[in-house]
Amino acid sequence: MDAFWRDLRFAVRSLARSPGFTAIAVLTLALGIGANTAIFSVVYSVLLRPLAYAEPERLISIRAAFSSTGAQDVPASQPEYHDYLRGVSALQDLAAVYPININLTGLGEPQRIQASVVSDNYFRLLGVAPAMGRDFAPDDDRGQIGYVAIISHDLWRKRFGGDPNIIGKTVRLDDDPMSIIGVMPPGFRHVLESGISPMEVWAPVSLDNPDPDFLNVRGARVYDLIGRLKPGRTVADASTELAGVSRRLGEQYPDAYPTGQGWHAVATPLAEQAVGDVRPALLVLLGAVGFVLLIGCANVANLLLARATVRERELALRTALGSSRGRLVCQLLTESLVLAALGGGLGLLLATWGTSALGRLVGLYLPRAGEIELSVAVLGFTASLIILTGVAFGLLPALQASRADLQGVLKETGRGTSGAPRTRMRAALVVAEVAVALMLLAGAGLMLRSFQRLMAVEHGFDPDRLLTLQVWLPVPNDRSQGRFQTHEQRRTFYDRALAAVQAVPGVRDAGAISQLPLRGRADVRITIEGRPVGPEDPPVNVEGRLVSPNYFETMGIPLMAGEGLPELTDSISNRTVVVNHTMAEKYWPGTDAVGRRLRFGNGGPWITVVGVVGDVRQIGLTEPPKEEVYSSYRVVSPNEMTIVVRTGDDPERLGAAVTAAIREVDPEQPVFGVMSMQRVIENVSAERRISMVLLLLFAGMALLLSAIGIYGVMAYTTTQRRHEIGIRLALGADGVDVLRLVVGQGMRLVVGGLLAGLIGAWALSRVLTSQLFGVSAQDPVTYLGVALLLGLVALAATWLPARRATRVDPMISLRSE
Repeated sequence: MDAFWRDLRFAVRSLARSPGFTAIAVLTLALGIGANTAIFSVVYSVLLRPLAYAEPERLISIRAAFSSTGAQDVPASQPEYHDYLRGVSALQDLAAVYPININLTGLGEPQRIQASVVSDNYFRLLGVAPAMGRDFAPDDDRGQIGYVAIISHDLWRKRFGGDPNIIGKTVRLDDDPMSIIGVMPPGFRHVLESGISPMEVWAPVSLDNPDPDFLNVRGARVYDLIGRLKPGRTVADASTELAGVSRRLGEQYPDAYPTGQGWHAVATPLAEQAVGDVRPALLVLLGAVGFVLLIGCANVANLLLARATVRERELALRTALGSSRGRLVCQLLTESLVLAALGGGLGLLLATWGTSALGRLVGLYLPRAGEIELSVAVLGFTASLIILTGVAFGLLPALQASRADLQGVLKETGRGTSGAPRTRMRAALVVAEVAVALMLLAGAGLMLRSFQRLMAVEHGFDPDRLLTLQVWLPVPNDRSQGRFQTHEQRRTFYDRALAAVQAVPGVRDAGAISQLPLRGRADVRITIEGRPVGPEDPPVNVEGRLVSPNYFETMGIPLMAGEGLPELTDSISNRTVVVNHTMAEKYWPGTDAVGRRLRFGNGGPWITVVGVVGDVRQIGLTEPPKEEVYSSYRVVSPNEMTIVVRTGDDPERLGAAVTAAIREVDPEQPVFGVMSMQRVIENVSAERRISMVLLLLFAGMALLLSAIGIYGVMAYTTTQRRHEIGIRLALGADGVDVLRLVVGQGMRLVVGGLLAGLIGAWALSRVLTSQLFGVSAQDPVTYLGVALLLGLVALAATWLPARRATRVDPMISLRSE
């Protein structure tokens, strides 16, 4: 231990005598370690940290999938909940969650919040109790949705001012009076919630209600199911039993589960279900910052090799005085670890800022983003990283430096036999830096081209100067005040709201749709006249939207055939629909779709197609247009509508005026999601944009560090060859010859690194495949482009020392030698 403390004191003094070297090395390491710590804090919080529930490893999510359509993550219905509870013996308990949006009123400004109706055992199954008040009891649901609610700690603090007497107070949720019976602990989150819509209210719902109108039908798939496994049982056990239940349900209810659909239930660990599909993107970013740290370590190793040349006499003297090679290696490794510790300390400060910035950046788009922090596990990772990097960049230079040519150095008559191996090692490090930088640049280039392709996708509408805002009327039930109980009441509200918006100065046109483009699926089943219908015939599932008659004109969606939806004055007569181009081509190819008939479900009246409009990307930017049917909201008025407003200027400037116009129609109706259509598109692509920006940032850091490394090696090599260059100049060589000599030496290393990097990038390209859109992971244009960019930067880094070498005065150089 005494030897270690002596080595440590000597290392600190030695580094203090070389402040320039120390500062560059520490800053280089701080960038790498800080970036790795920040990204790992995200990876750990989202992917690795156990869920904040009791025994989270026993929690599973049960969803369904339809193999015929590729639909995944399909919720369950109330009857299916009971089927699973009875048929899966691996389950100890099963809870149901129905996420909804709800209007909070009666407390000043009306507000739209995210809520859930849950089975009464929801919190008990998770093993989390309210911090104030009580949990739900079995009789709280009163046969349907109960009159009581539990609220989140954030809602209690922000909306109710942290009122300590909150228990027992009544609020109005969708016009229904609800008594608050509990407040959840700080930080409690529903595992499947998003940062955009955190869960703030929970109300109990009965899963034993026999009324078929109250979600008690197999087709009403609205519940996320969370199960707790019995001790000793596994996810595989539950999956096997669910497969058996799926087969039995298909045989028992062939109408609800047609053979052609390929419906089956799926069990997944709850932690994996919470993560969703973000795992590949986060692992790619973690790998990218790892590459940055590798380049940083190579740079510091090169600095240490250069410093070892200056310290050859010191190390030779210590050897002559009896120091063993092992003692020298320990001393030099101690210096490396001190450098790593200093770089790690500064990197931790950078990571503190970086983690906070990342949390804000990804908070709306990543699951569990609210848990991102510099936890004990992250600090342990940083400590391990400091030790690992200290050894990684210090060991080889220490071994090389401890092999000094004792006699040559002490006599000062030779250049030392260690120079050639050291030079080869420095050259190998440069090749490795260039190769790693190229792999990182290739990944960033592919992400950039992918994002450009994504942004160039044809949306099917004109997003310019288009404002969007959402309204969601209270769900009708037998306890509501009756404002929006009937179709006529909802239709009247939308009619008046659209008229009020249209009257706002600066508004050119206004329309409405039940679900805005790019906001996901809205499947409906239809029957097409003349198309066979039977157990073996696959059902016709299409996207269904309810719109106002002037919606297409407002959105800029072209009419390709027929006419649009008429302005209906009668909600019963004149049943017509408009279909999109993809549907017309699929079901009526080569003929005119106008005049054809269809109906919703397997019954009901036949409806006539009166028009064909252009395709719109409804599900997302990466999903091609699906078959789609548009109906008038004046025939069937939903509770949720998005109003779209075409303006003559910046749309978001009219947000307040449009909101006020709707509030004049109904002061108790919250208006939310007010944003331009351009922002909607940006939000849809936000995850890919964030991944691309971060990857470009890390690639830029790698490019900069690589350029510094190449420059450092060439500057050092040029200095070492000053005597040779002086002789060449004295014998008649001109500056061009010297420039060609030095640049050629450097570019040979760069070309070797580029070739190795291209091979490595090609081998690792499959890692990015799932993150790309519209571009191949082996895109040659990207690979050649980044190779050219890196080659030019490397050429500049090589040319600067070479240019300096051409200015060497031969006489001064020869006299100095």
